[in-house]
Amino acid sequence: MSVTPSQSKSHAVVIGASGFIGTRLVKRLAQQGKSIVAVDIAAPREQLPGVDYVNADVRRPLDLQIGSGAQALYNLAAVHRTPGHPAHEYFETNVLGAGHVTALAEACSIPLIVFTSSISVYGPTEEVRTESSLPVPTSDYGRSKLMAEMIHQMWFRAAPSRRLVTVRPGVVFGPGERGNYSALANALRRGVFFYPGRKDTVKSGGHVDELLRTLEFAIAHSDRQILFNFAFPQVSATQDIVAAFSRVMNHRYRPATAPLPAVMLAACLFESANALGLKTPIHRERVMKLVRSTRIAPQWLISQGYEFQFDLSSALECWAQETDGRFE
Repeated sequence: MSVTPSQSKSHAVVIGASGFIGTRLVKRLAQQGKSIVAVDIAAPREQLPGVDYVNADVRRPLDLQIGSGAQALYNLAAVHRTPGHPAHEYFETNVLGAGHVTALAEACSIPLIVFTSSISVYGPTEEVRTESSLPVPTSDYGRSKLMAEMIHQMWFRAAPSRRLVTVRPGVVFGPGERGNYSALANALRRGVFFYPGRKDTVKSGGHVDELLRTLEFAIAHSDRQILFNFAFPQVSATQDIVAAFSRVMNHRYRPATAPLPAVMLAACLFESANALGLKTPIHRERVMKLVRSTRIAPQWLISQGYEFQFDLSSALECWAQETDGRFE
């Protein structure tokens, strides 16, 4: 492994650099002239000149060369897809990984960690959750993320010179997402999407570039420790997201609402088919994610006067422009 960041530039380490948000973050930091060490167990989606790419697994202790001379460490590494992993994998990567990342920061005297947690720590809820709300995670992913937050807080409290910025994002979308929003756009384009049981499920979230702007906003703040929710301040239900996609795509498809018991029965049948080797993305847990609201308010950002660049419609328009309407 060779890590030789320029000593004349601000040096940042990005753990989990090959993921959706990590790829976008590395590009943004590089455009700002920072020297970057990009770390991930997966190969980078794209390689940028001047960026040091390191293959490493956060489930194991990290080589100290990775953090040598760094002024900031971004920890984005996570196992997050649900369903899709046995329970132990969330804890091995998210919790054990947090321990190894903070150990690297301590050994290398890195003064700032920026950690991406999740709104999954709140659990699904119809009520608005702010940063002061009690976390009540109901999934292994949410529980592992809350434990990872605690590990980062332990690192922060161990020395007065340290800073910690923790963000709890809602659903983050934009170019390179390859997730829920991309799948929804594809389903609408093919005319195969329908609402399972209800269409007023609230899904808080925002554009990936807005997320990165809020991280910069928090880092520039004077407080040593900051924890904040990330989502657009406007409430967006599933029907609002579908309507916004339809406007941007100039698509006239109007999804119907199917009875939830029938949808769950069909999902159960697809799960049985999966067990027999016929792979499909349809699963009861994924159906329930469309039924249970995850509603947060970005109270800290609003209280500090942060000005949002996007709303839902303008964010989708920006995404469409960048990907020529493919929503990839």
